[in-house]
Amino acid sequence: MITHHPAKDVLFAYAAGTTQEAVSLVVATHLALCPDCRCSVSLAERAGGAMLENFAPEPMTTAAWERVQSRLDDLRPIHSAVPVPGRETGAPEPLRTYLDGDLDSVRWISVTRGLAYRPILVGDCRVQLVRTKPGHRISLHTHGGDEFSLVLTGGFTDCSGQYRRGDFQTATRELLHRPMADKGEDCIILTVADAPLMFRNPFVGLMAKLMGF
Repeated sequence: MITHHPAKDVLFAYAAGTTQEAVSLVVATHLALCPDCRCSVSLAERAGGAMLENFAPEPMTTAAWERVQSRLDDLRPIHSAVPVPGRETGAPEPLRTYLDGDLDSVRWISVTRGLAYRPILVGDCRVQLVRTKPGHRISLHTHGGDEFSLVLTGGFTDCSGQYRRGDFQTATRELLHRPMADKGEDCIILTVADAPLMFRNPFVGLMAKLMGF
């Protein structure tokens, strides 16, 4: 049962096609796991389509069409968020395309004994997988900007609640927390952040920076 979802404005922006690649990836991966949010996005897409039908088409110049084509060639496609029947574990699409496989093929970078990560996209937003061993805590921190986190395996608990497979957390500058991985299997999350974590322990912050985490 998924109990934590993206904010409605994030879902509507995704439906409108205005989210950047990093955010589109984490939202689309959540949609593959969450029928309720897929329904919300489908309704928003249909509403947007109905509104567009009332607008008269505008002619495009040849140069404008060529610019659109060149931009399309540079984009990585975000695959459908429709889940694969019978696939209830591991990485759903579109994440599998970015990993060129499943979670068991990920080459992790160790940060501490119980924490590892793997970068996926680097740019204005940093996208990475984070794996935490059961019972391990991430040091107390807040955020320099917004961070979206999607649980893929296991789960974690912090001051805002418990998050399991498919749950989506939105962390802002106001959230000060120390997430701890739940008992059982490793907790693997997909994260999208537009600024680094801000650790309360200066030494931990320095080590995280040196490790690229």
